[in-house]
Amino acid sequence: MQTTQPAPSSALQPFEPLPDAFYSIEAVAQLTQTPRHLIAVYCRHELIAPAAPPEQEGWQFDDGAIYELRRLAHLRAAFGLEPPALQLLGEMRRELERLRAELRFLRGR
Repeated sequence: MQTTQPAPSSALQPFEPLPDAFYSIEAVAQLTQTPRHLIAVYCRHELIAPAAPPEQEGWQFDDGAIYELRRLAHLRAAFGLEPPALQLLGEMRRELERLRAELRFLRGR
C-alpha cells in the first residue's frame, strides 16, 4: 500500500520573531513571500521602513516590518490595492489610532 505525502503548502507559516532581531531583505522576502522589488517599492512609498538606512547597514528589517508586510499582502490579495492606496489606508489607520488615543485621554479626565 502506497502512502502519499501532503503537497507542500504555499500558505504563510507562523512567524515567531526573535527579540531585537533584524532580518536581511532576503530573509524577509522568504518569510513573507514578498518579492524583494515589492519590498523596495513599499519602502519608497513609506509603507515600511528598514531598521537603519540601507546605505549604512544594508536592507535590514525588524519584526514590525515583517508584520506590516504580511498585513499589506493581505490587503493586496483581498482588495487588489496598489501601493498608493495602501499608503492612504495606512495614513487613515494612523489617524484613527491617534483619535482613539485622544478620546481615551479625554474620557480619563
